[in-house]
Amino acid sequence: MRIKILLPVVIVISGCAAIEQEDDVSVQPVETNVSHQRVESESVCLVNKASQTFEHACDLSYWINMWVEAAHTPWPERKDKIATLTDSTEDTITKVILSLPVDTPYQSRLRAQHWLGTLSAVLNPDIAPVIDILVKDPNGEMLKLESAMVILNRVNTDKQKQLEMLEQELKTQTEKMEELLKVEATLMDKNRSNQP
Repeated sequence: MRIKILLPVVIVISGCAAIEQEDDVSVQPVETNVSHQRVESESVCLVNKASQTFEHACDLSYWINMWVEAAHTPWPERKDKIATLTDSTEDTITKVILSLPVDTPYQSRLRAQHWLGTLSAVLNPDIAPVIDILVKDPNGEMLKLESAMVILNRVNTDKQKQLEMLEQELKTQTEKMEELLKVEATLMDKNRSNQP
């Protein structure tokens, strides 16, 4: 009886002691001296100086508006527009932006990731980290998730087929067992009828 009373008291005291010990541990702040490259207003051109040969090279609002418009345009229309574009820097940027909305099929999103890779040489080094954070990384993450979903769907389909085959095998084995039981019952009936 005493043990039943003492055991909860010991547990509560141990828990309190553990909490008090955790309070003594100093909290390590998140490292705040990590320097990140900041985008300055004079460096907002999308491409480097050598590639600033097209009209909207330094007009980020143009590209942002295109991105918003693309998000509100159905994929078939964007796909048709992509088919008309060339491999120039401006057209490649346009193709990437038209491929960013979430309804873009996997293969086209993968192609856009490749186009982003080809643009890395012409992007303004000051804006490249922004492109990575806003475009390349999320697009790559979506590709990984979609790939994982495809693999899981394949595995599930294979498992479903295996389950159906096992169910069919079980049904066949059950039918055979029932037939054997009928034969055995018939033989037993014959043996009984033959006994004097």
